[in-house]
Amino acid sequence: MSPSAPPPATPSPDAEYAVALEVDPAVLAAPEAPPSGEEADALQRVRAYLAASHATPMAFPTIAMEILELVRFPDVDLNELSRYIRVDGALAGGVLALANSAIYRAVRRIDTVKDAVARLGISEVARLAAAISMRSLYCADAGRANDAFQPAWQRLFLHAVTVARCASDLARHKLAATPGVEQTFMAGLLHDVGLSAVLRAVAELTFFSKLPRLEEPVLSRVLQRAHVEAGTELHRAWKLPPTLADVAAHHHGPVPEGANGPLVQLVRLVSARDLLRRAPASHPRAAAEVVESARALGLPAARVKALASDLELAEAWVVTAFPS
Repeated sequence: MSPSAPPPATPSPDAEYAVALEVDPAVLAAPEAPPSGEEADALQRVRAYLAASHATPMAFPTIAMEILELVRFPDVDLNELSRYIRVDGALAGGVLALANSAIYRAVRRIDTVKDAVARLGISEVARLAAAISMRSLYCADAGRANDAFQPAWQRLFLHAVTVARCASDLARHKLAATPGVEQTFMAGLLHDVGLSAVLRAVAELTFFSKLPRLEEPVLSRVLQRAHVEAGTELHRAWKLPPTLADVAAHHHGPVPEGANGPLVQLVRLVSARDLLRRAPASHPRAAAEVVESARALGLPAARVKALASDLELAEAWVVTAFPS
């Protein structure tokens, strides 16, 4: 009688996550490589520039926080929300454009902010208004220094709003214990705001011949390596709530335990997964961060695999709301 065949080996959790992310399992355990000589030189110059306060801190668009604070209350007045939006031409135009877009299968054209709010819903309007308000943080200043980096500015904004949209949708479905949908959206919008500060510094240094022109993927790697400290400083200067500041400070880990831990892990999960599909060379540890946060949130590999579809849906909303 021939011996029975051994049972098939059970795939390791790492292998299952690697299949879900379509990466080599070795990538999940690989340490982060040190910066190249070009990257190290650029990082030194950028950090010195920021530390010397040559770049004036950007003004924070407070109307976004006011709107999100307003909609936290279940008895929010539709008329009051409409008044907030009408005073800002960009907000009013964006809300009307989205309400009349194909994504909402509009039959009757909407011509007033109040009707647009009624069609879209208060939560949807609040998130759109926040994204429109925050666009000024993710766009180039007028002037020749930033012209050459216009594609990079567009990528930063697309990533920020896509992550915000996707993370807030997942928060609505209780994927993590977050403070709420609107707060999760704002955390996603601002988690990478340090990228904007660093890109402004790179643009200025390059324009004044203080830094050689950085090509991809070096530019993205420099932004990734320097943006957390820059973003943390912006949150401190703006005196933003700890729920937002913690996400900015820890979304690349390690994530401290505490009340804001699940929110940080959720934004980190979505952000890293978006980077992995969009620009993996810019952040080689993206896959490892996805897996670390998935484990912290108790998510199986199948749910991690579904993130790709979640992000595609989120990006479709962003492209509709903010056509180029």
